[in-house]
Amino acid sequence: MPVDIQTGEIGTTRVFSLSMPTADAQTLQGDTEAQLTLLGATGLNPDGVEVFPLSDLGEIGLAGYLRDGTDVPETDLKRDAAKLAALDGWVMLVHSLAFAGKAMTLTPHPALTLIGTYRQTPSQNPQSDMTAQSARPYTGASAPAAQAPDIRRSKSRAVGVLILLAAVILWWAFA
Repeated sequence: MPVDIQTGEIGTTRVFSLSMPTADAQTLQGDTEAQLTLLGATGLNPDGVEVFPLSDLGEIGLAGYLRDGTDVPETDLKRDAAKLAALDGWVMLVHSLAFAGKAMTLTPHPALTLIGTYRQTPSQNPQSDMTAQSARPYTGASAPAAQAPDIRRSKSRAVGVLILLAAVILWWAFA
């Protein structure tokens, strides 16, 4: 069954169960080319694909990983709790990062079964335009350029100190 990916998709994770022997799944875990072949798509970013045994998740389980690791809403997890709890063996998670914002269609190999598509919790903070003066770019005059020290002034001070020192020595010598 094809899986359509929309242009500009972000914050979505697809969970696939792997129906294959453990040895094959272990090999798949380290072989990004094989992962992309199983998904039936080219040009995917392998950084957006995870393959692992559910036993690696320990007590947190897949639902906990989706909630804490990918920010899936609790309501979605409760809806699919039985499905997620029934899984065992190996899974493949395909995150939006894999698609790099491009529209495409996945044609997964029969060894992959799509369990669910989960979107991150939408932000609770609505985006707003910043209108405060402090949020605006600085448009004032630039700071004056630093000036090189005036060497003539330094030399004249040194000469003045030497003359004063000579006067003090002469006064002391004749006193």
